[in-house]
Amino acid sequence: MATTAAAAAVVVDTEADWLLAVTLEAMRPEPRLSVSAWADAHRYLDETTSRFHGRWDTSRTPYLREPMDRLGPGDPVQRVVLMFASQLGKSEVINNWIGSIIDSTPAPVMMVQPNIATAEKYSKTRIARMLSATPRLRDKVAPVRSRDASNTLLLKEFPGGLLSIVGANAPAGLASQPIRFVGFDEVDRFPESAGT
Repeated sequence: MATTAAAAAVVVDTEADWLLAVTLEAMRPEPRLSVSAWADAHRYLDETTSRFHGRWDTSRTPYLREPMDRLGPGDPVQRVVLMFASQLGKSEVINNWIGSIIDSTPAPVMMVQPNIATAEKYSKTRIARMLSATPRLRDKVAPVRSRDASNTLLLKEFPGGLLSIVGANAPAGLASQPIRFVGFDEVDRFPESAGT
């Protein structure tokens, strides 16, 4: 059996070669996408989230491309800080980042909001809507059910990880969790201390 190094294609001469080629193709991992490329390919906005509902299009907000891509798995940057006016897409950068983690880089994620009430509102109005509007995410996170501990208002489990949404004023939510990625939203509204 012959292969070409550049394309790693398998030349099919026999049925066994065909089976091997199909198996290798099925096992090939999807290419890692930047966060903006993931959002453009897979993210959808519902009609209550945006007047531009439907497929996400980074070209509408090109200034969000670099921050999103800096959050991607291949970028060496470890901290991204967004400091610009209200309602310009900072939360959507975080949402696209979380969506890309759930879909293609599963790991434990924590999203910190100023307080528990804001965390609950964020979960209901932003995260739940993103999960239900985006087909790639819909099947990975079960709908919220009162008896299903894998998906509650503030905890969303998915294959390979979980999303914990907490308030900066709640020390119990911030402690004792192995987290790989952490996002902070509305930091200027955080309390000076989470408490004792």
